[in-house]
Amino acid sequence: MLSLVKILFTVAVVYLVWVGFKYRRRISEISKHVMEEKARAARAAETAARKPGTPVAQDLVPCPRCGSYIAAGTRCACEKA
Repeated sequence: MLSLVKILFTVAVVYLVWVGFKYRRRISEISKHVMEEKARAARAAETAARKPGTPVAQDLVPCPRCGSYIAAGTRCACEKA
């Protein structure tokens, strides 16, 4: 009779540990999903907050003739005149 109680107790402990690990993994997956949703919402809010027509940053390069900085790929005013 005592060995049956020990076996049932061991089975119960193993079951509780298994359920605990399942619960922990589920919480971790939910947490990861929530963090991804928050990051996606933050990116969407940042994109929406940007006003249309906002200037985009451009690389500037010095003009070989006069040394003034102009946008890359454009001609300087000193070459046009």
